[in-house]
Amino acid sequence: MTNSIIYSFVASLLLGFGSAAPVTEEKRAAQVPAASHVLKVNRNMASRPGAVLSDRFRKFRAVADSPATAPAGVGTAVCAQHQVEYLIDVKAGGNNFSLIIDTGSSDTWFVKNGFQCLDTYHRSVGLSYCNFGPTFKGSFPGGQITEQHFNITYGSANGPFLNGQMGYSDITVAGVTIPKQQIALATIGAWNGDGISSGILGLGLPGLTEAFTGNAPANDGLQNMVTYAPVVTTVSKQLGSGIFSLGLSRNASQSFLALGGVPQDVKVGPYATTPIQKLGKRLGGSDYFYYTMQPTRMVWNSSTLNGTASPSPQVIVDSGTTLNLLPYDMARSINAQYTPHAVLVPEQGGWFVPCSAVPPSLGVEIGGQMIWTDPANMILPEVKDPSTGYCATGIGAVDSAPYILGDVFMQGLVSIFDVGDKMEMKFAKRLP
Repeated sequence: MTNSIIYSFVASLLLGFGSAAPVTEEKRAAQVPAASHVLKVNRNMASRPGAVLSDRFRKFRAVADSPATAPAGVGTAVCAQHQVEYLIDVKAGGNNFSLIIDTGSSDTWFVKNGFQCLDTYHRSVGLSYCNFGPTFKGSFPGGQITEQHFNITYGSANGPFLNGQMGYSDITVAGVTIPKQQIALATIGAWNGDGISSGILGLGLPGLTEAFTGNAPANDGLQNMVTYAPVVTTVSKQLGSGIFSLGLSRNASQSFLALGGVPQDVKVGPYATTPIQKLGKRLGGSDYFYYTMQPTRMVWNSSTLNGTASPSPQVIVDSGTTLNLLPYDMARSINAQYTPHAVLVPEQGGWFVPCSAVPPSLGVEIGGQMIWTDPANMILPEVKDPSTGYCATGIGAVDSAPYILGDVFMQGLVSIFDVGDKMEMKFAKRLP
């Protein structure tokens, strides 16, 4: 997370990001059911670049203005004063909270009242330093799981980390009440919040859950890791459909999360379909962890230069990360094709261009179909280098897998995640 607050590619204690066997992608004219449960997600921008960029996770955030009215069964989004993060209204324990939508992690958690805030050096600091929204008061309405605890680190070993309790609560998302969902209440950790969000809505797969037996987080590892059913698993069983969809947009009225299908009033072009790939485990075998896919290739070009990565690196699709985070050589090549070319600013951890620069075209070939990124997504006008006033580009780099297609890729598309029998993803351009 997705993004500061959401460091979407989870550095799971002991997940090895291995290579799955190659699979053949297939293009089909998909029949997608209409969703009966839809929550609008919108966006409002502010300007606080330093705190976000300097942490080197290149996680920016966007949220949107709530529509003036909402039809039955549709919730509204909360306006967050930060960069690029998508928030959603979730009800739990009798109260409503704004949570970050994250397909790159699986735990749904809330900050608990009395949370002990630490800095990244594990020194105790005031709660305002972590900058959470409202806290979850009381304990788990459905009971605490006394033999388990929550332990997660986002990004690198020096990234944000949280420990806490595991338990059960009814939660309501997009008009769907999920009874006795396992959630976490964070009680201690380091965080860089936005002052509005109170946690994360983890929409990832069971392999990424971060629950452990015992009461000594320092000793946690594969030997005491517990896999449980996250939100996507429980809501899929409840609705009888393994599909959820995301429509992320810079247009304040067009972002949504839909459970069970796609909103009937959303128009799209043809879908590109790809299987969700399994990843290797450190102790052998493979399983589903991230929403991982193997694009056929990526292409980028300006008026004077062209570039291709064929085959493309394996990538995960992560709503909790703003940028596309690619191998360094690819990221450098794409950033060199902005006009004028982008400049790497090490102090800020990303590439920057004059805000009026012309971005290159960027296409991701999925199942034989090229999905083009809207050029407007390739520059973040609200995220600036304070020393030059330049704007951040939509392309960042990481040293190793997992490589990520984030909001820069997803904005302007309808992204469908089918976690039922098909275990596949679909992407289509959203039409007016």
